[in-house]
Amino acid sequence: MSKINKAIWISAFLISLFFWGCKQGNGNDEVVARAGNTSLTRSMIENQMAREGIRPEQESQYVEKWIDRQLLYEEAKRLGFHKSSDMEYELELLEKEILINKLLEATFSERIQIDEEEIEAAYENSKDLFQVLEEDVRILHILTETRQEANLAAQEIRAGMTFEEVAQQHSIDVFKDLGGDMGYIRQRDVIPEVARNAFRLREDAVSQIFQSDYGYHIIKVLDKRSKGETKRLPDVRDEIRERIRVNKERNVYYDLLYQLQNRSKVYFSPAYQTQDTESGESMQGDQPKEGSE
Repeated sequence: MSKINKAIWISAFLISLFFWGCKQGNGNDEVVARAGNTSLTRSMIENQMAREGIRPEQESQYVEKWIDRQLLYEEAKRLGFHKSSDMEYELELLEKEILINKLLEATFSERIQIDEEEIEAAYENSKDLFQVLEEDVRILHILTETRQEANLAAQEIRAGMTFEEVAQQHSIDVFKDLGGDMGYIRQRDVIPEVARNAFRLREDAVSQIFQSDYGYHIIKVLDKRSKGETKRLPDVRDEIRERIRVNKERNVYYDLLYQLQNRSKVYFSPAYQTQDTESGESMQGDQPKEGSE
């Protein structure tokens, strides 16, 4: 772990413990857990889980993690690590990192907008970047432990429930919450049993139940693409948006630095004399940059 990453981890935890400690004065708040000399209350859990985006069903894991970290924190303090000579330096690095990130997030949010017309234009101008390099298929997938469960899933699909609804209720694979949507797969991306059925079926077809070492499967083919075919805009919209966002963030970042450099006093030692890339003239190290106050 690098010094900066370690500082970020340590300081973030210290900050969170500080806020927890500030709230312990509420005598009417239910104490959910204790670790050493510190209590974790119901309001603290709700506040911190909301801040960190943790779902309610993950509360027990969150409490266990809190206890583990609190015990480690108190042991570290008992051994005097908080008094180490480099702690102040690492906390300073963390503070700078947090504040810079907040500044950039606010600046990007204010200055960057991406509309649909921009995405469509980028797609039309860059279709060569979105060629299918290898035949692939987009499928929905249901995996169950027993044939009985697979039979029930198949019956519900035939009765009119959508494949996605059935997958969310019965599937045990990692795509369950996505309605079984595995996205586009190539033959080498999945086990042979799934690949064989996926590439054999026509579009919109639902397979019969088939078995593998992992359990019982049902799949539905949503789309098929041939090698050399251009991917459709809906399939690459997120990728294009991300490309545009990265480029805009880079431009905004350097524009922000340029503005700051031209309104602030910036000095260079003669040992770090630099070349002005626009004028071709060298900037003397002991002189302020042009535009400084």
